[in-house]
Amino acid sequence: MQELTKLIEEYNKSPEIFQAGRYWKAYENKIISEIKKADIKELRSGKYPIFGTFGFGESVYYYHPNQRFYRKLILKAIRRLFITKKQILPYSLSLSDIREMAYNHCILQGELANIKPISEIEVSTFGKPEDLFEIKGKQYTMAFLTYYIRLCYAQRHLKLKGDEIIVELGSGSGHQVEVLKKVFPNLTILCFDLPYALYLCNEYLQKALGDESIIKPSKAIGITEMVSIEKGKVHMFGNWQFPLLKDFKFDIFWNAASFGEMEPNIVKNYLSYILEGCQAIFLLQARHGKESGKNRGVENPICFDDYVSMLNGFKLIDESDAFQAHRRLSESGGYFWAVWKKDK
Repeated sequence: MQELTKLIEEYNKSPEIFQAGRYWKAYENKIISEIKKADIKELRSGKYPIFGTFGFGESVYYYHPNQRFYRKLILKAIRRLFITKKQILPYSLSLSDIREMAYNHCILQGELANIKPISEIEVSTFGKPEDLFEIKGKQYTMAFLTYYIRLCYAQRHLKLKGDEIIVELGSGSGHQVEVLKKVFPNLTILCFDLPYALYLCNEYLQKALGDESIIKPSKAIGITEMVSIEKGKVHMFGNWQFPLLKDFKFDIFWNAASFGEMEPNIVKNYLSYILEGCQAIFLLQARHGKESGKNRGVENPICFDDYVSMLNGFKLIDESDAFQAHRRLSESGGYFWAVWKKDK
């Protein structure tokens, strides 16, 4: 907990442009308060719904604890369906059918991407994920399969060899990093995030990948130039340390969903530090921007065309609707995933 306190202190001293926008300010105090009393060993159990805001939401059926009344009604309806032997899902599907289809989707996408098959890796069970299942002797969650699908799409266009340097802004739960390192163990990955997300991400990845694979936030805080980067390791940086990338040469910039939770000027500021040194960019974002209201969500939604205009000097290689392992990612009007490469 001392490390979290130090991270928050450093974050609070950073320039305003690196402070959370309205979207995340609504969660900050609640998240920090929950971390202080949470049992980290149950991080993924669904016991702490607010951690689901940045990826630790792996329960099979999610419900908010304040909606117990509605939950009882739903359970009552489900029991009634079972009693009359009616099917809950179409085509007589069961949960195990959906999981098997998602797994087979990963098998096919792995072949298309020509990377290590999903059958050769498995998810960490640290944090007691409720959505844990076994296929062919290995453990998975739907989230793990989805992050594998995401890598498959990116790999078809990026052609990673396995020794690249990847910068991920908004690493959240660390699940994408886990998949990247289990498929390509020699990757060097630099994770940047807000202090509370970074703290939990570090806790998870130490268990998922091993302490020896991680350069903890307490050590990364002292890095003043990127010559200190250790090849093949995962480095945990605070988002306010992003200016360290200004003159740093690296291979891939990766951002999934978190740009959509920022105001356009904040996104533009982050991109200003990586456009010179980065060779390729992967984005997965809400096509028409995240939710926005008078007092909630983002103030100014950022859309696909905004990214195109901001990525000056890069050529759009591919863009299409984004998918999870079991379905199209369609919330908030639809998501895209896309790859840009430096226009030589």
